[in-house]
Amino acid sequence: MGKCQVCGKPTKLNFPLCKEHYELKEQGKIVQCADCGKWNEKDVVCDCKKVKEESKPENELTCIICGKPSNGQHFCFDCWKQFNNKVVYIQVKKCKEFTKLDAEYESELTCDDGHLVKSPYEKIIDNWLYSEGIKHAYEKKIDVDETHELTPDFFIPEYNGIKNIYVEFWGYGEDNIKYQRIKEYKLKIYPELVKRENIAVVYLNKKEVDTDKYKTKIKYAKQGDIKQ
Repeated sequence: MGKCQVCGKPTKLNFPLCKEHYELKEQGKIVQCADCGKWNEKDVVCDCKKVKEESKPENELTCIICGKPSNGQHFCFDCWKQFNNKVVYIQVKKCKEFTKLDAEYESELTCDDGHLVKSPYEKIIDNWLYSEGIKHAYEKKIDVDETHELTPDFFIPEYNGIKNIYVEFWGYGEDNIKYQRIKEYKLKIYPELVKRENIAVVYLNKKEVDTDKYKTKIKYAKQGDIKQ
């Protein structure tokens, strides 16, 4: 006589399942664990997996900034020393992947409308848009196609009769490799979007913000055009 691995009832010839649960196996409601071979109800976690989960040590956690062992804390000692009492923004992907955003995020630049921006120049632009009552979003992701997305610095739904205005502020130097790659990607994508979606695009730089020229460029954005 055997014993059913699911309910514990006696079975014939040491068979692992009783008659009732064998029939449920045929219906796909009872499955065999690929790790230990034990039979369980389909939605029940096998005991062998429970043991593995319970045996995980607390210090398995790693630093969410650098990924090094952190003795059960969210930050390792080195990162804690570097960023203690600073505002650090973390991008979270798939619930487990953490990426620290660029260094500018360590300074909390809050605009009049509550937006948190990366640079003092973006703060000037954002505050002006807000003071003029121009509805806008900061770094709102848009889908380019099924596999690509784009994050413009500012998105203005409508202004002066022009719809879907995308504003890009080029603020970094060429020594920032990561930023240059993003800039090159945007410069390639925008002409395609203008042609396909008839959007309006405005490129800005530091000098144009310093001299207030950015206001005129945004004000006179053209549908289906890129204002360099």
